[in-house]
Amino acid sequence: MRAYKEEYESIKRMLHASSVTNAEWDLFIERTQLKLINQGTYLVRAEERVQYAYFCTEGLFRLFYTLADGKEFIKSFSLANDFVTSYGAMISGEPSYFSLQALEDSVVIEISYALLQELMDRSHNWERFVRKSVEQLYLKKEERERQLLYLSAAERLQAFRTRYPGLEQRIPQYHIASYLGISPVSLSRIVNQTRN
Repeated sequence: MRAYKEEYESIKRMLHASSVTNAEWDLFIERTQLKLINQGTYLVRAEERVQYAYFCTEGLFRLFYTLADGKEFIKSFSLANDFVTSYGAMISGEPSYFSLQALEDSVVIEISYALLQELMDRSHNWERFVRKSVEQLYLKKEERERQLLYLSAAERLQAFRTRYPGLEQRIPQYHIASYLGISPVSLSRIVNQTRN
């Protein structure tokens, strides 16, 4: 694992764009925790309550629903420099509807919801930073919904490749199929067609 200071650099750059002061930054460092998450580990399981947000400094996570028949549907992936959590569950206090699992050995900064609330109450800079982060998540969610409703499976594959360049080489095809909402067989057919 890289040095502790380096792990915080990405989020520090984002925070300075929101004019977070040195004192606010020091409080953040003091009250958060750096964690190594092994491949396969769950940060959140469906039906668990959520008390933390995580900032991924390296690695990869999948956020997915498990249907009653056991079939999984991946709603999104989170990579380095992404926040990852079940925001709805964290804010509402209700159990999460989906799970979060590391697909690679990963490093995260663990941030309690209580700390986020405290920082936002103390500082407009933090309020601005959290608002901008949530706005980005909302845009990602809205674009994902539009793709599922309007695009063909082949178009969704192209959108996946555009949003997540290089990810196709890092994960199994069945995860991509789950994200696209199609079977692995259908995905193989589309991939073969795009090669021709």
